Amino acid sequence: MSVFKLPDSLCDELTGMIRIYWWGQKEGKHKMAWLSWEKMCTPKDKGELGFRDLKAFNLAPLAKQGWRLQMNSYFLVHRVLKARYFPNTNFLHMELGSKPSFAWRSILAAQSVVNSGYRWQVGDGKSIGIWTDRWLPRPSTFRVLTPPAQLPANTRVEYPIDQENGNWNLDMMHQIFLQDDATSILSIPLSRQMPHDCMI
Repeated sequence: MSVFKLPDSLCDELTGMIRIYWWGQKEGKHKMAWLSWEKMCTPKDKGELGFRDLKAFNLAPLAKQGWRLQMNSYFLVHRVLKARYFPNTNFLHMELGSKPSFAWRSILAAQSVVNSGYRWQVGDGKSIGIWTDRWLPRPSTFRVLTPPAQLPANTRVEYPIDQENGNWNLDMMHQIFLQDDATSILSIPLSRQMPHDCMI
């Protein structure tokens, strides 16, 4: 399960067997299901039963493989897959490509999981796109809400940083961004001890 994505039909069939086991049947008749299966799969810390959702359980290790491809560029497997499938971009922004293997299709199936869970920690701002990446300390979206009217779509976070003193440029903040965005950005501490951006 950590290398290949199981077909949805197989996951549904296995889930059906688990349901029959827990809900039981007598003389070919199913007993009443008092809760929906989705609710039974809700984690225990949220007050439900915490049954395992097989599709999510299958995607979790695949997402871990994708995260490793994103973060460990010195691994041999990263260099091989990058040369074959995404030579000009990274795992988070790549597309399926031509003639992908089943293993690669499986890993790529979890790309949306990785995309929904990562965000950037600001260092020098050279790797982070202002409008495209998740980097604000705002748990709802982690993205800038200001429309990119004044700056190009590929502008990096380093642009509003005063490179001389290593702080945010206050005048530029209020000229470019909406008030909520400016407040969120100014709450991000810039430290010379972390010279490069990193993903968390």
